[in-house]
Amino acid sequence: MKFTRKQYVRALKVVISVAFFIVLFSFVQGKELMAMFRRIDWLYFTLSFALLPVMLSASCLKWKVILGDKGRHISFVQLLRIYAVGYFFSNLLPSTVGGDVVRSYYSGRLLNNQALAAVSIFVERFTGILLLFFLVAFAPLLAPELYRTPYILVPAGAGLVLLAITWCLLRLRDPLALPKKFLELTFSLLHAFSTWTGSALVAKAVGVLEGGCGFILQKLQRVRTELDNAMSAFRQDRVYLLRVVLLTVLFYFLTWVNVYISFRAFGVTPDFLHVCALVPAILFAAHVPVTLLGNLGYFESVFVFYFLLIGIPGAETLAMGILLRLKMLTMGVIGYIVYLFYTHKRKEEFAGLENFTRQ
Repeated sequence: MKFTRKQYVRALKVVISVAFFIVLFSFVQGKELMAMFRRIDWLYFTLSFALLPVMLSASCLKWKVILGDKGRHISFVQLLRIYAVGYFFSNLLPSTVGGDVVRSYYSGRLLNNQALAAVSIFVERFTGILLLFFLVAFAPLLAPELYRTPYILVPAGAGLVLLAITWCLLRLRDPLALPKKFLELTFSLLHAFSTWTGSALVAKAVGVLEGGCGFILQKLQRVRTELDNAMSAFRQDRVYLLRVVLLTVLFYFLTWVNVYISFRAFGVTPDFLHVCALVPAILFAAHVPVTLLGNLGYFESVFVFYFLLIGIPGAETLAMGILLRLKMLTMGVIGYIVYLFYTHKRKEEFAGLENFTRQ
């Protein structure tokens, strides 16, 4: 039986996820973790779950604002349903179809315009990621001593660099012109070197490298095009821009509250300013897709590592991380229930989604 590349990647992610949990439980004793769950504060536990629909509504409201008049005929409830289905694909279904792709596909069908749907998803994600870059760089000012550790300083520097790159993509007429010329010169020299050596292996390596760089440039060009579309909309309506920014800020504030309340559910009272300072760096690191099902294992490990920096023991943070995971799984289950009633032709729908991802 021959396995595909996607199956190998999926299997590797499963192995990495298991490895992260093995490392986690090597640092945290099972008795300590069970003790944390025995002392649950049910008031904060309930508040933690009650925050889920608030965060989901904030995300959907932002999406509704981004769609504007063109999405006027799509109700807020319809967007909630699509968002919930996206949670199911992201957090419960180990497939190549991500939540954003699902939301783009289904909203595109309602809009009868897949391009508009894709742009709305991009703008929603881009504004969130752009604010994340800013918070990674500057949120530690709330607890300046954290800059002394490279685990905060390096992400902060990376956030500043990514903000600068984004600025260049937005402001320069053709920001990729110089990189393209540099790569053309580099690969002409590499091809000449390959011909001189006469080695098929060197020629193949140069070809693979050239293809990879071309792929990256193509993606960057697509990002630039989508950024232009988003910025043109923002320039035309400053109130629209302000609403999107405020809703993005609200979502990150709710994220901080979510982590803080989840800690309180286990009787742990972290300093809220430290939570605000650390969470952006955690989310920044946790965006790397190294495991399946919402970065299972890796996500929890990053939380444990960063909160050790402010003296919160691993058992407390792991319990909090498991609660966050439980809430994501709950959203996934709700999304699955919505998905069951969303269509009567699920096989055809899933096939359509798979085809959509290849476009």
